[in-house]
Amino acid sequence: MVDVLVVLAYALPTLAGAVAGSWYSVSEGATLVWALPVPQAWAALTAVVVVAAIVATAFRRSHPWLLFAVGCALMTVPLPIPTVTEILPLLIALYALGAYRSSRAAWTGFGIGSAAAAVGAALGSRAQVLLLAEFDAASISEMLTSFVSAAILLLVATLIGTSVGGRRRYTQALIDRAERLAVERDQQAVIAAAQERNRIAGEMHDVIAHSVSVMIALSDGAAAASRARPEEAAETMREVGETGRRTLAEVRRLLGVLHEADGTAAERMPQPGAHQLTELVDGFRAAGVDVAFRTSGEPTADPSLGLVVYRLLQESLTNALRYAGGAPVSVDVHWSAYGVGLEVIDAGPGAGQPSQGAGRGLVGLHERAALYGGTVDAGPRPEGGWAVRIRLGNEGNA
Repeated sequence: MVDVLVVLAYALPTLAGAVAGSWYSVSEGATLVWALPVPQAWAALTAVVVVAAIVATAFRRSHPWLLFAVGCALMTVPLPIPTVTEILPLLIALYALGAYRSSRAAWTGFGIGSAAAAVGAALGSRAQVLLLAEFDAASISEMLTSFVSAAILLLVATLIGTSVGGRRRYTQALIDRAERLAVERDQQAVIAAAQERNRIAGEMHDVIAHSVSVMIALSDGAAAASRARPEEAAETMREVGETGRRTLAEVRRLLGVLHEADGTAAERMPQPGAHQLTELVDGFRAAGVDVAFRTSGEPTADPSLGLVVYRLLQESLTNALRYAGGAPVSVDVHWSAYGVGLEVIDAGPGAGQPSQGAGRGLVGLHERAALYGGTVDAGPRPEGGWAVRIRLGNEGNA
């Protein structure tokens, strides 16, 4: 609707002025305009240029430079029948350049449009300086007045256009930035969800692999002692049941995290930490692993670091339970202000044992150690057996 009003606001008075001027010239019997014959032909030329300006005005948003070119032509080419609205297309074009293109484009158009206004003032029907070579003071004064008036109007149109365009571009920049932030937020949410799934998968692996390995070892021991030592076998099976219940509770806790996204509060249980290492080792001893456990220094009060150390020792002892073949295992944990050192060494067969898992254990060790800038050195020993040495933080430089 606004486009239609703009076009009509220019077209109606311009066409009316052209038709009225042509009729007046013909009715007065004029045969010369600026020493040129046939005023009707000049009126037709005026109409053609005006129609071109009307068409270009309709496309001022998508093609403002087209309207600008037509406006400069209207300002520069002297028409035989002035319509007083010759400057309107150029004003609309400068506004459109500032509003829909850029401030630089608008000010460039202002400079070119001012030059066109100067040329138009010099070639105007009233000044006639170049056509009639009348360089009298009145003609020059009229020419300057015409140019200054046009330049002021062009300046006002440029300022309005750049102001509106600047605000529009600023608003659009805010909208684009908000959209980018929304996309980044969604991406961060996806990344966080993937990281949480990986964390839960690691926790599930550690819990289940450890517990199942212990339960298998206990069950084998109970089966072997069931006839000769039935009371010991019964006690071992009770330990199997207790291990299974603890495992089930931890699995439920981990899976409960997934349900929190649906608004269901998960049951909270304390995470194991640095002060539960002795209990962890006792559980493996109950499963038949001969573990010599030594610790030094003050355990950390950081629950996250304590959990990482607990899981690292749990995974290392689980591997020893699987592959050491009942050989003795030594565990050394050194706490210091610089970090943590963990060493698990067994005297088992070492490398060459068939894998009983998916290889996730060693990968989990490296991932957990990396959380605290640590390193993992796991492999067979030259004298036999397997060694896992882990350094977290700067403990290795202490």
